[in-house]
Amino acid sequence: MGVTIQDLIELSHLELRPVAGREALGRAIRWAHTSELVDPTPWLSGGELLLTTGMALVPAEGSAYVRRLAAAGVAGLGFGVGFGFDAVPAPLVRAADDAGFPIIEVPFEVPFIAITEAISVRLTDDRLREARLSVEVHERLAALVAASAGPADVLDEVARLGGGWALLFDLSGGLIAGGESGAGSVDPAAVWDELSSRTSEPGGPSAASQIGPQGTQVAVPVTAGSTREGVLVFGKDRRLGNHERLVVHHATTVLGLQLAARRAVTDAQRRVMGDALGDACAGRLHGAELDRRLELLGFSGPALTVLVIEGGAEAGAAGDSLATAAERVLGMRTKTIATMLEAGGAAALVAHDDPCELAAALGRELGDGKVRVGVGEGVPPRGLRHSYLCARFALRAAPEGRQVASVADLGAYGFLLGAQSRPVLESFVRSVLGPLIEHDATRGSELVASVEAYIKAGGRWEPGAAALGVHRHTLRYRLRQADELLSRDLASEEGRLEVWLALKAAEILRE
Repeated sequence: MGVTIQDLIELSHLELRPVAGREALGRAIRWAHTSELVDPTPWLSGGELLLTTGMALVPAEGSAYVRRLAAAGVAGLGFGVGFGFDAVPAPLVRAADDAGFPIIEVPFEVPFIAITEAISVRLTDDRLREARLSVEVHERLAALVAASAGPADVLDEVARLGGGWALLFDLSGGLIAGGESGAGSVDPAAVWDELSSRTSEPGGPSAASQIGPQGTQVAVPVTAGSTREGVLVFGKDRRLGNHERLVVHHATTVLGLQLAARRAVTDAQRRVMGDALGDACAGRLHGAELDRRLELLGFSGPALTVLVIEGGAEAGAAGDSLATAAERVLGMRTKTIATMLEAGGAAALVAHDDPCELAAALGRELGDGKVRVGVGEGVPPRGLRHSYLCARFALRAAPEGRQVASVADLGAYGFLLGAQSRPVLESFVRSVLGPLIEHDATRGSELVASVEAYIKAGGRWEPGAAALGVHRHTLRYRLRQADELLSRDLASEEGRLEVWLALKAAEILRE
């Protein structure tokens, strides 16, 4: 694309002859300008072919004249002979050869306007050719979208049109698709690390390129409106020309629309799945209706597991981003997944043979010790709420430093959850703690909390009182009241065990 000094020389009707700087005849010409000034550089902006007859030139000053033109970025000099000079002055030729600055001799019979017209026609033809190519590339890529083709099909077409290879990444470096045309030896992970990661951040550079022995690679953000959706990388075994850059430009537009549409569908699916998961975990969706909803969302089979994910402020993830990040990590390891937001974290429903392995991967990739994951019991669809409660209480029962908690950590919670019947648990809590609950409700006392603090402290007064923030004598007084109301001796291990189980059952009921 464009016109060079060599292109003009090859136009036989102009009869132009190179006389100096032959190694630079491949320079592109932006336009032609005529001047007889000794110093025309204030009126030049670079890239021009300067045309002159040299009438104002003193041959001895030719060296300074050439240096000024070269410093101004002039593409070359067309020297018209037959006016003030019969040939290009030797001092100009020597200076131009020394500076690698091209000079062409223009015969007396060739008017400067003929050269200007030749440049204009060539540049106009190039622009028309680019416009036709742009329309052709756009129509070919648009036809793929109209035919419901996916990103991989678009990348294959990009690779064919550009004669190279193409990769499409999401903003976290995950490979979405690749276009094959000599890309077999390309390592996507290396491409991302070296090039694409620079263009994935909001406000990052609009492009990044790399030129080396293997050719040229260019990474361009794929956007829809002002939102970055991914990164397109195109590579070729040689430098990229206007044709390849045009293909990449149109590809980013088409891929941006595809990724935005895919994100909209994914977001809608996530909301639907999250709503169903939330209703099931809360007990609002059950029985045949739960089976039907889960089947429509792609969940079937005997082993579904709920993962509960907790991330503190240090985890750097609010609920929404934590759920999205969990979906990304789990999506690379299992095809069937649903996520929902929760206070302080998220929950995920998965169908996988080893949910503990999934939980470990979540812990590694999301928090490095700052995210904890509870793994529920594998259940059929109708047991989904039970799996959720198991995951929730496994986190509560497991030691604080444990990153992955499972049903093995449930302890007494597991025994109580196994009852599977809310009426049974309610009856048990009522029979044991009923008098304390009623006393607290009618008199504003804190007997239940006091009993719980005392039992958690192992039947010791000082730490129990410290946990409540009261004096030990206050706790003794409350415990005497509780003994009388419960008709049990809380100083005995047997009495404390029964009350402790009732407190755990009440905790499950509150959840």
